[in-house]
Formats: sequence, structure tokens, C-alpha cells
Amino acid sequence: MSLSAPAPGATLEILVGDLEIAMGESIDLRAELIGADPSEYLALPFVNKSRWGAHERFDADGVARFQIPLPNPGPADVEVLLIPLEVDNWMGTSNKDMLMAGHPMPLDFDGPRSNITQVTVLRKDFQAHTPGDTAFAMQWEPWFTPQSSYWNTAHAVPLVGFYASYHRDVARQHILWFVEMGVDFVLPDWSNHIWGREHWHERGSGTNTIIHATTLFLEELADMRDEGIPVPQVAIMPGLSNGPPAKMQALNEQLEWIHQNYLRNPRFNGLWFEFDDKPLVVVLDTNAMAHPDGRTEAAFRIPFVQQTLGASEEELDQLRIEDDTPVDDTHFTVRWMSTQLQTTQHHELGYWTWMDGSIEPVVTYNEDVAEAVTVTPAFFAEYGWMAPEAYGRRGGATLMQTFEVALEHRPKVVFLHQFNEFAGQREGGGYGPDNNIYVDSYSVEFSDDLEPVSLTAPGYRDDPGGWGFYYLNLTQALMAFYREVTPQDTLMAISTPLAGAQVSDEQLQLAWTVLGPEPQAYRIEINGAEIARVTSEQAAFEARALDIALNDLDLPSGSHTMTIVAEEAHTRFPLSYTSHDRIQDDPVTPRAQVAFVVE
Repeated sequence: MSLSAPAPGATLEILVGDLEIAMGESIDLRAELIGADPSEYLALPFVNKSRWGAHERFDADGVARFQIPLPNPGPADVEVLLIPLEVDNWMGTSNKDMLMAGHPMPLDFDGPRSNITQVTVLRKDFQAHTPGDTAFAMQWEPWFTPQSSYWNTAHAVPLVGFYASYHRDVARQHILWFVEMGVDFVLPDWSNHIWGREHWHERGSGTNTIIHATTLFLEELADMRDEGIPVPQVAIMPGLSNGPPAKMQALNEQLEWIHQNYLRNPRFNGLWFEFDDKPLVVVLDTNAMAHPDGRTEAAFRIPFVQQTLGASEEELDQLRIEDDTPVDDTHFTVRWMSTQLQTTQHHELGYWTWMDGSIEPVVTYNEDVAEAVTVTPAFFAEYGWMAPEAYGRRGGATLMQTFEVALEHRPKVVFLHQFNEFAGQREGGGYGPDNNIYVDSYSVEFSDDLEPVSLTAPGYRDDPGGWGFYYLNLTQALMAFYREVTPQDTLMAISTPLAGAQVSDEQLQLAWTVLGPEPQAYRIEINGAEIARVTSEQAAFEARALDIALNDLDLPSGSHTMTIVAEEAHTRFPLSYTSHDRIQDDPVTPRAQVAFVVE
């Protein structure tokens, strides 16, 4: 059978759950292929004749499912096209253009397509939150351009689909999610883009693409502000060292460029986050080149940092001595950022952190005042994601436990690490002498993105789908708890077993994390049937861990669902995987679920 056309009599039908939604919300779309082999096709959704939404494969029954966010008010005509599936390609096709959000529907497309369903997207009023003593900052990447990171190793597929950072609809959807969450400011990452330069004008074309993407993001913020939407503010994150260090002159010229082109542009008035009475910039400087007491030895404790810095310890320390030009903070409050503070100890020099390799992230203090901490859904340490010191997502437990540090110290800024990394090293292309130190992102479990992704589209390392809305919802719930909007909420996550774990031993270890008021008891269920109840009189209650004798349960081979129910507790965030949570007027009972497989 030719893959350019379906089998005779084949049809593709789509069905949308809600035909009327508010802007920024998502539709549930079901596509069913009848009369053709579903294993031979890749399904591509289009909205108003433009690619929009994750590309999906069909299951054995010929069904593909989508959650597609729609950021623009007005009519949205939704349809799905089919192209041949390349089974040996993790993306499903080598024609990457057809996967990119915003790609126009080919005028000459003569392959199989679905019916068209129209959805009405309604304008929505958003409630502005009152700023508190702590500002929440979302780390955000504008680097998805052909000259930079461009979906070569993505571990998951965003719900909007693969995208270029130039796409204004992508920026709009991100901003709508940030508004719903209550993000105070966004931190666009410019940190790795003037390595080794003496002057800002020597920047490469890749850097200019980052600048252009950020400018478009600012334009979208300004447009949405003019609509009356309470958009977050912005602080730029330049860089001094993370690869070969730039000269301080280049950084100062960059700061002047930001001042002249952004801060003095009346279009962007009111969009700048102020810290200590001036707009904030946070400069990545992993070798502490800007501090007279910095030493390269501390940075070299991190092997991948040592490799990227690109010079010897002696050469780098000499550069620090020679380049004693002070940073020009005329227009900005400047804070410096490093990484892996648990090892470099750069917080003792006043540095904030991009991400630490510790379940208790380091809090940076300034004159006995907690200034900043970074929370994250997962993290690696000195030797990357494959090292035993790395913590994966663990069902949300890692994010909850790092958040506990923020709750304890209440700093001025909490960095949310991070919205959209989706980049890493190809297999065999890591750092270190053996090319096996993988950083940035690795897999669904070992990655740190918060952006909603498909539950079913596969990633580069064969993950069969991602986390849906779960981490956006969990972060939003933690922020609401922090701000005491929902102080009586109990939040819970299962850290062991991991999702999809293969279980062959006689015993299964169950472990969970809880934040908020302690429940009366924990009810443990498998496939909806109670198998245990843990009360405060039992050691397992405080330990939040229980060994379950599987051989006593006589479970058949195959997939099963473990559920923990927090009795006599409540939450207003269901922590859904399939939709974006809103604070519920009527609280629900907290529960956490994980699927595991008995071999």
C-alpha cells in the first residue's frame, strides 16, 4: 500500500470535547483512523491552516489523542493531516518543518485529512495577584532558532508542538500560563552568547537570534498588557563566564545596549522588574570572574564547567586579575549567578544560582537577608544526569522538597527552574573524557522543564510520552501554598516507584512526600482496591514509606495503578495531567497516583 494515500474507503474523523473555551485553555481532541493501518501514519493537527499542537502517533486501535492550547480569541478551525510515519525516526518524520508550530498547511497537500471542527475561543479576564515579599521568577529560554537549539534531542514534545522562539503565538501561550500561575517576572536567558568576546558588537549571528526572539517576547507582553492582561515583568540574564569568559567591557556594552534599546523604549514601559530600586539584571558568571575573591579552582570542581571554560586554571585566574574593570551598574541592579553552589560555594561571594545539585538548594544571603533560591523538578550535580547524585523528577517529590527550602527561608526571589530547556547532548556526545556527562536535559525523568508536554508523543531517548500539565499544576499549587492563598492545602507526590517502573521482586517499596497539613491517615490502593492503611501510630506514617508484599496480592503481569489517598485532608488543586488546574471552590481529597508494571 502506498503511504501517500490511505487505503480505499479509509476515513479520519476528529472529535473535540468542548467547542467553546477561554483563551489559553486547551481542547481535548480525539482522532480516529478507520480503514488504514494506523502504524503507518503520523497525525499533525492544524489550527486555522497553521500547524499547532504536538504531533502524535496512533495507538493499535487507530486513535490519537491531543491536548491543544488555544491562546487567541476568535474562531479556531481544527483539522488533522496525516503524513507517512518513519518508524525509525523518533520524531516520526525527517521533514521537521512539518512539525514546527506555525508552519502553514501545504497548499498542494493531497494526503489523508480529517473533517474540520470549529472551536470558539473567548476572551478572558485575569485576576492580578498582589505582589508579596517574595517574587517568583520563571527561567525561560528564547534559544529555539535554527542557529541555536532546534529540537535535535528533545525528551518530550510541548503541547503547542515544536516551535521557534520567533513565534508570537507560542510566546502568548507561555505568557498566559505564567499569568495563571502568578509568575512575577520572566528571566530570558542570554547567558552563553558572548563567550570570549572583548566587545558586544563582536557577538555572533546566533546571539542576534536570541535578541530578536526576546524582542518579540517583549512586544507580545506589551500587546497583552494593552489588552488589560496583568502580564509578568522581565529581567534579562546576560553572561560573563560559562564558556570562555568575555571581557567586562563587552558585558558593560551589552548592559548599555539593553538600556538604550529596551529600557528607553516607551513601548516597554512598566515591563521591567525592579530590585533595590532599579531594573534587575542577573549575570551568569560560573567562574566568578567578576569577584576579586573568585578562584577558578572552585569552578573546576564541576567537570562540565571546567570543559566549557576552555582554558587552564592559571590562565583564567590571570584573566580575572588583568580584567579589573568594574561592572557598570548605572542603570541596573546587578546580581551575579553561578551554579552548583553546594560544591563551588559561590554563594559565599553573594552569587545566586541557576540550579544546584542538592535536594536542599543553597539559599544566598546578603547581610543576613535571604535573597534568592532556585527550586526545580529535577537536578544533576557535578557529573551530570547519569551520576548517582542526580535526582530525577520522582513524581513531583523533587520539586516539592526543593520548595520546602524556599518555604523555610522566604527569600526575596524564588527562581523556578525552568520552563523550557528541551535540549541536551546526543547519545555519546556528553561532556568529560568519556563523553558521558549529560547536562541540560536527558530524558523525561532526568530533565527540568515545566512547560506542558504531550502525554504520548515519544522523545529522543524513547520515552513514550511526558508529564502533560502535571508540573505546571504542581508549581502553581506550591506557589499558592507559599503565598498562603491555600494554606490549608495538603499536596502529595509518590517518589517511589517511578512511573512505568518494571517490578519483579517480591516486595515493592512505596515512598511519598507531603507538604502542608498532615492527613489523618494514608489509604493505599492498587487498581482502586484498598491494600493498606497507614495511621499516625505506625512508623511508616512519619517515614512516608511502606514495603508492600506483592506476592500476597497475587497481581497478574501487566500494568497496575498505585494510589495514595490522604484521609481527612483537602486540596484545591487536583494536580491533573490532562488539563490546567484552576483553584477549585470546593476542595477535593488529595491523592497521588503512579502506574507500575508487574513482569
